[in-house]
Amino acid sequence: MKCVVEIGNFAAYVGIHRTVNNKGNKTADKRPFLPTVMNEIEKRRGTVSKSTLENELTAVRSFVKNTGKSLTFSDLTPELIQWYEKTLLNRGLLPNTSACYLRSLRAVLNRCQVDGSRLFGDVHTGREETEKRAADEGTIRRIKALCLKENSFEHRARVLFIFSIMAMGIPFVDLAHLRKSDVRNGYIIYHRRKTGKRVKVKMEPCMQRIIDRFGRHDGSYLFPLLKTGSEREYLTLLSRYNRALGRLSAKLRLSQKLTSYTVRHTWATMAYRKGTPLAVISKALGHSSPVVTQNYLKEIDDEAVVQANSRILREINDLR
Repeated sequence: MKCVVEIGNFAAYVGIHRTVNNKGNKTADKRPFLPTVMNEIEKRRGTVSKSTLENELTAVRSFVKNTGKSLTFSDLTPELIQWYEKTLLNRGLLPNTSACYLRSLRAVLNRCQVDGSRLFGDVHTGREETEKRAADEGTIRRIKALCLKENSFEHRARVLFIFSIMAMGIPFVDLAHLRKSDVRNGYIIYHRRKTGKRVKVKMEPCMQRIIDRFGRHDGSYLFPLLKTGSEREYLTLLSRYNRALGRLSAKLRLSQKLTSYTVRHTWATMAYRKGTPLAVISKALGHSSPVVTQNYLKEIDDEAVVQANSRILREINDLR
């Protein structure tokens, strides 16, 4: 009920603001917001990555859901954007997630010849350092040992989580869309949906056992996760998967919450600690550049510095 009241109050504000701001203003931008930005986004379909397109669509849908479909460009003000940011944060979104929405929205508006620097100057659109995302070996052992009901979705989520790590940190979106035809000649070969990079994973016996037990016997998908493969179906599945991982985190009383992102950071961390070169890790993860991989490994670098200093201090203390 609170959200309804907030949205209603904001709709009233927009009406008052529109009357005051546009009164006698012949240069007011009367273009309707929603159809204009949707047209701008659709113009780039096929020329940009699917993830970029989806980020922009998600941001626009969220913005319109909170502010209404009758907005015009003349209604866009820095105060409106600040209100929207506050609404996102009040509803539980993390600052980095809110900033991602705002960056995507700003990018679309800039292409519509709107001054994004003016509108978004007082909101957070940067990236903050996040907490450690990788799970260590001890946590993985605890996850594997957790007693779960055989047919529960939590049990399936655990299997998928472990398989994803085994498959070199395969993203959940790529795992869900794996097809039986992607498994051939002893390898899983797929293209990252985000970057288009080709990834080749050797099929180990432990992975084959999971596929034999939990794989799909009908249809073209490797695992029984999707039916139509639509974006809406996948996003519903992703949400359900992350909620199940959250429940596993709670059962194990983990200080960090397991998410679909954890597997990639976990595999990268384990590979790095085994001395795997950065370029190899980058290729395994299907990253567009090793620079992206370095962001995964920042937390490891910090830990390595601490360990290095501890060794130095021990040597100093051993000096006589």
